[in-house]
Amino acid sequence: MIAILVTAPAAWAFEPFVIKQVRAEGLQRLELGTVLTYFPLSVGDEMTETASRTAIRSLYSSGLFLDVQLARDGDDLVIKVQERPAIATFKLEGNEKVGGDDLDKSLKDAGLAEGELFKRALLDSVEQELRRQYYANGYYDVAIEAKVTDLPNNRVDINIKVTEGKVTKIKEINIIGNKAFPKDVLLSQLKLEKTHWIPFQKTDRYSKQQLGGDLEAISSFYQDRGYLQFNVSSVQVALSPDKQDIYITMTVDEGAVYKVASHRFSGEIVLNEKFLDALTSTKTGTIFSRKEATETGTRIEGSLSDIGYAFAKVTPLPEVDEPKREVALNYFVEPGKRAYIRRINFQGHTGTNDETLRREMRQLEAAPFSKTAVERSRVRLARLPFIEEAEVETKPVPGTDDLVDIEFKVKERAPGSIQFGVGFSGAQGFLINASITNTNFLGTGNRVQLSADTSTFNRSLSVSLTDPYFTQDGISQTVSAFFRKSQSVIRFSSGFDTNVVGGDLTYGIPLSEFTSLRFGGGVSQTAVKTFPNASSNEILDFVIQNGTSFTEFELRTGIARDTRNRTFFASAGALSRANIDIALPFSDLAYYNASISHEQYFQLPFKFFVEFNATVGYVGAYGKDNDVPPYELYFAGGANTVRGFRDGSLGPRDFPNNNPFGGRLRSTSQSDLVLPIPVVSDNKTTRASVFFDIGNVYEKPGDFSVSSLRSSYGLSFSFFTPILGLLSLSYAFPMNDQVGDFTDAFQINFGTGF
Repeated sequence: MIAILVTAPAAWAFEPFVIKQVRAEGLQRLELGTVLTYFPLSVGDEMTETASRTAIRSLYSSGLFLDVQLARDGDDLVIKVQERPAIATFKLEGNEKVGGDDLDKSLKDAGLAEGELFKRALLDSVEQELRRQYYANGYYDVAIEAKVTDLPNNRVDINIKVTEGKVTKIKEINIIGNKAFPKDVLLSQLKLEKTHWIPFQKTDRYSKQQLGGDLEAISSFYQDRGYLQFNVSSVQVALSPDKQDIYITMTVDEGAVYKVASHRFSGEIVLNEKFLDALTSTKTGTIFSRKEATETGTRIEGSLSDIGYAFAKVTPLPEVDEPKREVALNYFVEPGKRAYIRRINFQGHTGTNDETLRREMRQLEAAPFSKTAVERSRVRLARLPFIEEAEVETKPVPGTDDLVDIEFKVKERAPGSIQFGVGFSGAQGFLINASITNTNFLGTGNRVQLSADTSTFNRSLSVSLTDPYFTQDGISQTVSAFFRKSQSVIRFSSGFDTNVVGGDLTYGIPLSEFTSLRFGGGVSQTAVKTFPNASSNEILDFVIQNGTSFTEFELRTGIARDTRNRTFFASAGALSRANIDIALPFSDLAYYNASISHEQYFQLPFKFFVEFNATVGYVGAYGKDNDVPPYELYFAGGANTVRGFRDGSLGPRDFPNNNPFGGRLRSTSQSDLVLPIPVVSDNKTTRASVFFDIGNVYEKPGDFSVSSLRSSYGLSFSFFTPILGLLSLSYAFPMNDQVGDFTDAFQINFGTGF
């Protein structure tokens, strides 16, 4: 006779006994050995009430059984089980808006897949999670039906059917109690919006999390304008009966406006209070602003971090005088212990020498920590042509309270390339380019380049070597040699060819962290060839007076200030340059070229920014009876000056061909409103913009007039391609083109090196 010893959840006392044999009843798919794997007792063990309870808990915890009972048959222990059914098939249908491969994987990992054991609690939780995700995406009319069908051999089919319905949209957002600011101003602070006519709108989908963020945004808006006691007293969210519309109503209590009565500093101040006063924007008598108080604290923390207090904390504590509606601000300073740099480490630089990166550091080991120096070091790494990205992390040294390690993580881009490509330039026509370039030769950061170009009008060969750290102080050296053969200076030139061979030696001398001096020289030999029936009167007159072959020794000087965050596709900072290049008196020609340029980036809301670039250049002759060589004159029109006008077509014309001849003075500017586009590039490799260009070229400074400037506006798109290099497209609308101007609305430039 079999006696039930223990069932779950109830149990009755029984006489202990020694187990002689263990057998199982109710098994369908499992083997006895599988059951015994989870059973903590074996033959020879004594079965007691405590042991039986432990054994049942162990079997239940395996997740294999719906029911477990222990029974005694003499001295045999009988395990009676009801196995959980196995999932024969599992289907999830109708979920178009929520799901995908990630959901399928998560369901499989959780145990909802063919061959897994069925658990009702798991199915219920999956159903609830699906409903939550649909609600989070604005689908409040969703219907989720989970159907479980029993099959033979203790198996089940599971089918979850989703009827998504239409997305529930915000019909109206109401604000009650506002007096100081109109409703439209307050609504503009929210990310949630009511449904409007703009297609693909997603801001009209209700989200509890986003509503919480919007309530905080309104509170910040008021508290930044002196309403210290502002409060959102109630929020009501109502769903229409058909579950298609949501109505949100906020009731606000504005309170009174508070002013700043005074400010002081407490705690361990460290810095001079006059210096701290200069960092404080919450002046006495001004309207209290939580944002200004927070930013003041952040500025003080930044100043402390620059002198070694890496973990300084400044807390603005408002002391409110209710009757007077005034706030006395107490900035509590906790500088912590001064931190020093134990070690600076680099990661990710598989092809770059450690020293090549380390020489860019403005934060030194064993020196006090400086937040500004660390960030500047990161920017200098990011500006290297062979580094795509650079990140920095400050790590406290375990077991110390005054040492930190700085770790820079860099992502390298390929420093070397062997390129052969074709391209097109409005100024040069179709072209072929072949080059061997390495911007990080042998991991040293030196740049080596050998290139050969041929186009419809030009052929060239050049080689150059740049050592950015020719000296330990950061003086750079560039040595180059070149040969150029041109059928014309630009595509529609004045009927003369040039052959030029020469070399340059240029040094870059840093004067400060952002300012550098350019100094060097070059020598070149230029031969000019004219044609009796094609050359213009201007080039023929120049050749008659000066000859056809010229040896020139040039002195190059200039100064530049560069605060850009990147050297290419920058988005912040500025670059200003002033250069003067002079052909020395013992050259065959005596002339000079002076230019000033400024490039500036202005950040705007919503990830927009403006790129402004302006240049003024003048080339003139000095000495008696000297003239400027035609191949040194300025041209304008095209992608780099005034888009929408043919490359090099603006300015003075020659006689009798009426072709562009170039001028001594050029003034141009380009303004681009850079647009955030849905491309994962962070504006580092792809850029779209709306532009406005203006400029022209003049024979002499006295010819300049605002009315003669040409201008255009349009759209521009630039990106890097693996084969063609930088591709630039623009479509421009000339605004004030004159009779005789050559216009090109659509312009394209591509090809490495042009």
